Order: sequence, then C-alpha cells, then structure tokens
Amino acid sequence: MISARKESLRQALTDMLHHQQGNHGWAVFHEGLAELAASERSSALDEVLSAVWRERPYISDAHAISLLGASVRHLLLQDGAPAGVFDAGTPLKERVTVLADLLHERHAAVVRLMDGRSNSYTGARRFLLPQLVIGAFAEARGLDRVRLLDLGTSIGLLPRQLNNEVVFDRFAGDLRWHPAAPPFRHIPLEFVCGVDRPPLPTLEWVRTCHGPSDYYEQRFEEVLWSLDRSKEAEERVLLRPLDLLDSAALAGLLKAFRINVVTCNFVLYQYAEEVRRRLVETVMGALAVPGMLLVMDPSHGLTRMGCTVHAYRDGGTEPLHIADVSDAHFVGDVHVRAGFGALTG
Repeated sequence: MISARKESLRQALTDMLHHQQGNHGWAVFHEGLAELAASERSSALDEVLSAVWRERPYISDAHAISLLGASVRHLLLQDGAPAGVFDAGTPLKERVTVLADLLHERHAAVVRLMDGRSNSYTGARRFLLPQLVIGAFAEARGLDRVRLLDLGTSIGLLPRQLNNEVVFDRFAGDLRWHPAAPPFRHIPLEFVCGVDRPPLPTLEWVRTCHGPSDYYEQRFEEVLWSLDRSKEAEERVLLRPLDLLDSAALAGLLKAFRINVVTCNFVLYQYAEEVRRRLVETVMGALAVPGMLLVMDPSHGLTRMGCTVHAYRDGGTEPLHIADVSDAHFVGDVHVRAGFGALTG
C-alpha cells in the first residue's frame, strides 16, 4: 500500500516539475524532492510520508507535496537556517543531502506540521469571480439576504473582500473575460462566516505557503494590502475552526446559521475523490434553498496553470461548469461556460 502511494506521489511530483510557473518558487524544491524520492537516501522521506498517510489517509498527492514544501520552509525560516533546498544556485546533490538530513533530524516537527496544517496559500485576487457570480445569482434568484459560509477560509480574506469596490477595482483590470465580465453587483450580505481546519492559519503560516521568489513576494504584498483595505469588514466576518471532514459538524453549522451560499476555493483538490464527493453531498444536503455552492479548484491538481469553477444549486449534486481561468492567481483570461447562464438565467 505504502509503495503504491509513494509511486503515485512520485508521478504527481514529476508532473508538477513541468508546471509552467515552476520558476515562481517551488520548482527547485520539487526537483530536490524528486531526486531524494528516487535515491538510496529516501528512508527519511518514506518515514515522513508513512506517518502522514496514517494520520491523513485521504490527503491528495498534490496537497501532500505542497504541504511538505511549506513545512520544510517553515522550519528553515523558524531556525534561521540557510534555505539551500530552495536555492537553484545550490548543486542538486547538496540540496538532496540537506533535505534528507532535515527530514531525518526534524521528523517529528515535519509530521506535526503536515498533520495539523493545510496549504493555506491565500490569493488576494481570488475573490473577483465569486463577487460577480454570487452577485448575479442573488439577483437572478431574488435573494435579498445572502448568508455566506467560506470553506477553507485561511485567514478569512475572501469574505472580507466581498463588496469592497476599492479592492475589486485594483485587481479586476488584470482579468480578461470571454465573452464579457458580468457587471459588479453588491451582494446583499446578511451574515458572513469562514471556517478552516483547526488550528486556524496565522498570517505567518500563509506567508510560508507563498513560494520563495519575487513573484510570490508580490502576491503576498497584495494580501497585506487587501487586509488593510478591508479592515472595516473584519468585525462582521465570523471565523471558526472546523474540520471539513466532520460531516455532522459541518451540516450542523450550515443549518444553525441558515447558510444559503457557500464558497469553497482551492480546498477540494486537497482530498481524495470520495472525500470531495462526500463534502459536496454534505453541503448540498444542509444548504438553504434557494442556495448555491461555488467551487474553484486547480484544473490539473497543481500540475498545470489554471483553475476550473463549478457551481451546485438547490440541493443538487450535479455540477454546473461556470468558467475556466487561465491562471489560478487570477491574472489572465476567464472563459465563461454554459453553466453560468444556467445558474443565473
């Protein structure tokens, strides 16, 4: 079982090495990790993965790889140690040795982080599409009270950004919509809540999940700017720790707060297919009607650029294909699909 999972992870890692944005920060680590996985020194890596898979049997390969990278980076930053495993100028052989030693010596710390955390990369531009889709849905269905829950909310940035035209206007111009962008509509928010796996991510952890590169420094600066510009929304956004895999707790929260719109952005890819399906069923079974679940996920499990957007409505579990986005950081092109018309028509 473990050998099969490791082979699957190695294939995912090989695919991620060919990501078009590999120069943005993680490719150097992925290269060293792939070399270590195939080497005679792989025992330290195997032990880490075995421990994580025992605690989190449903974790996807892409999430395990990205979470391992963030955990290693966190420990190096915490220790003030040279980050040679992320430095393209460090010879590959040396990077492999450093990584193998770290995974051996800090085994417990790495496993603890991977067991207790998720990849909490937070994109300041990712609220652009939910803002327009939720606004269109609310108008089409005559909703004058939107009670919204954001699943996998991280630090709760997306819920705070909704209806903030200053933040929207800064980033919206970098998206090209085909055939055209829906108009900006004010969402009639009555209640806004965000939940994430406990412990709730800190800003420091979010920073760690951004890749070690100038590109990701710019993306993180956008997060800080957005947090500052959406300060006034902080008081109206309730943040709660909640394990999304606890179906009873999730359904109970949805019903208790009479939620009718749920956003779930770059969360489902972290789990195996059966878990994704169960999560969708849980949400749709407890969501108020009329209601909508809006899901954005990587198009190819982090192996390629882009993301796909689907929606579920009124208790149904058949997805509507809303849009495809060329870059999951929301700089580029949005191609609107037929599902958007079905959702808002």
